Amino acid sequence: MARPLYDKISEYRTLTRARFCMPGHSGEERGGLYACASYDWTEVKGLDNLLESEEVIAQSERLLAKDYGYDYALMLTCGATSGMQIALNAVKDREGRIIAVGDMHKSFWSACTLFGVKAQAVDCVQNADLTSGGVKAFFVTSPDYFGNTKDLKLLSEKAREVGALLIVDEAHAAHYPYSQLLPDNASKYADIAIEGMHKTLPIYGGGALLCVNGNSLYEKCRQCRALIHSTSPDYLVMASIDFAADEMRREGQNLYRRVKQATDEFARSLKKGKVVKTDDFSRVVIEFKGKDCYALSDALTERGIFVEAAYGDRLILIVTPYNCDKLQVLSDELDKIELQDGENPVLPVLKSCDVTGRESELIRIDQAEERISACEIGLYPPGVPAIKRGDLIDTSAMAFIKKYRNRLFGLASGRIAVIK
Repeated sequence: MARPLYDKISEYRTLTRARFCMPGHSGEERGGLYACASYDWTEVKGLDNLLESEEVIAQSERLLAKDYGYDYALMLTCGATSGMQIALNAVKDREGRIIAVGDMHKSFWSACTLFGVKAQAVDCVQNADLTSGGVKAFFVTSPDYFGNTKDLKLLSEKAREVGALLIVDEAHAAHYPYSQLLPDNASKYADIAIEGMHKTLPIYGGGALLCVNGNSLYEKCRQCRALIHSTSPDYLVMASIDFAADEMRREGQNLYRRVKQATDEFARSLKKGKVVKTDDFSRVVIEFKGKDCYALSDALTERGIFVEAAYGDRLILIVTPYNCDKLQVLSDELDKIELQDGENPVLPVLKSCDVTGRESELIRIDQAEERISACEIGLYPPGVPAIKRGDLIDTSAMAFIKKYRNRLFGLASGRIAVIK
């Protein structure tokens, strides 16, 4: 077994007589919520320092880099959002433009706002203007929230042609390296990749990884992590990354073979809805044509069944080795629920303008029509903005906001930020 940090923490659990350091629970396992308290530590001697890792954390990071096929890996406990911030900060001072290819998560656009970076959005790389002015980086999401991957080989070739870096948000692909049945990850093509490990692996919330190819870029990313990441990283999360990765190295092939069998059987036996083909069999997307899956998700919640997301007429499930035996429970409950008619939450392309340097103000939602948005707004999940900073909030955008306001990101206490 190879789990340096977890094993060292386990050793300290045995040796500890008293803890007078943070966290304030002092490692006392009082049951319930605190059943794992003795695994939660801080940077005491022997447990290394995430932001200047040289010992057990550095050993774990080297193992993870090998798993994922990159030169280097940096652990994160603040989620993939912190990885996006590190990646953008690491490339923002290079010469040229940043091009975002396809839908990007709100964390990308928020990071652009935070760091004063302007990014050009294109629906595909073939539609990107690569001739006027330089390009310093392409950002892309692969796989997307629905389990579909992009042509990273083509993107990599385009990036090399213009001397740009390729940064891949593969937050939903953290399980890919551990089964030959799953797609390849981005390691052959990406200069930087962001892994949301807690999304698909048995890792506590916030566990993520930044993978990097190239020594100089790694040093820049490591420096940026020290600037951006919390100085109090969650040791329980890091221990779970270490433990889960070791389990996946040993058992991942067999575990995901079982997941594949379970999802195939689920698709064959499903009576209501249709499983949509995706590139990742463990990301199960069920389509209920013309039906309201938000209402369906709520009905399932009342029955004690929680899905990853509802989007229009689709339910999205993250299926893992630890829940695949529950698919029949979902199927049985779906048979009992009466479906309601619904609409697809897709906005037309909105008019947009450059609002760099302009001030904003918060106003009531009912005052926002014909104003210019100062923030990204969209449904979460999947976290992709439907309205971007600089977009005109027209009649269709207002209808979208009013209909989905309880499911949106980007609002502040029921108000919306607009350009003054």
